[in-house]
Amino acid sequence: MSWKKSLPFFAWQSVRYAQNWAHFKQIWSFYGQWSASFSQGRNSVSDESAWITFPAQAYLEQHVRTDFRVFEFGGGGSTLFFCKKAAEVITVEDNADWFEILSNIVQSKNYQHWQGFFVAPEPLPDGPARSHENPADFKSGSPNLGNLSFERYARTIDPFPEAFFDLILVDGRARPSCIQQALPHLKPGGLLVIDNTERPYYLAPFKALFETQFSTELHLYAPVPYTPDFTRTTILKKG
Repeated sequence: MSWKKSLPFFAWQSVRYAQNWAHFKQIWSFYGQWSASFSQGRNSVSDESAWITFPAQAYLEQHVRTDFRVFEFGGGGSTLFFCKKAAEVITVEDNADWFEILSNIVQSKNYQHWQGFFVAPEPLPDGPARSHENPADFKSGSPNLGNLSFERYARTIDPFPEAFFDLILVDGRARPSCIQQALPHLKPGGLLVIDNTERPYYLAPFKALFETQFSTELHLYAPVPYTPDFTRTTILKKG
């Protein structure tokens, strides 16, 4: 077993990230699940679960209802989880190979309430330099995707009515841009789930809006399955 999948590494992260005693105890309540997730053959698709932190998984297990309409930027195990739980699931993916694999898995399970969109990125047009931190630039922070525009990808949600979705998961490309496009389409009382918010530029452009129009349901570093390093999944409820 590698050092990063060991008990000492988990303990070190617990001390590093715990904000208080209650958070420390919560982290340790997931140690068994974290350790077991490294077993051969385990991944989010085989487990049919979202690849987000354990506390975020637990929150969704408790709060996703059978009448929910869900939109997700980036699909995988989360798609299968929502298909089991919700009334309607919409997914957009930018990778053709993965989209084909995911579509075949969903079809093999005979889910009729899933709709998938494959939307490839396009070359960035000539013009001023763009920043992945600016939601209006539709750019990914991944270095190998820096010359591509994800505007069509992020705008896949645009044709849907305002206040239509009960839950929107942002776990794909150009996340600040996806958040920007998602906001009008989330119902009052709806849940906005943003993964990997340890990257501060995901939330920074919306700080004032989130403080005034949303309540924070979850925003803590925590263990995540299949991955040694703790990350942060943020869940916000629209007021």
